[in-house]
Amino acid sequence: MPVDLLEKLAEIPIPPAPAPKVFDRAVHQRINSRLLVGQILEFLFRGCGFAIMHFGKAIIGAVRLTITGKLETPKDGQNR
Repeated sequence: MPVDLLEKLAEIPIPPAPAPKVFDRAVHQRINSRLLVGQILEFLFRGCGFAIMHFGKAIIGAVRLTITGKLETPKDGQNR
């Protein structure tokens, strides 16, 4: 009777490896679905938020121009 852990592991039969094409396809399907979900979430939270923020600034500038009639120019060192 084996006492050593390595001897016990040596007696356990090893299952055959899956077919390479089936294994590769399964791995790619799992990875691709996770990448797709991650990219969609990143676009929704980062891309749309960025676009909404900048579009909001443009709308606010247009409303200010309409109300006051003056175009605000950026001061030195400020980005518009």
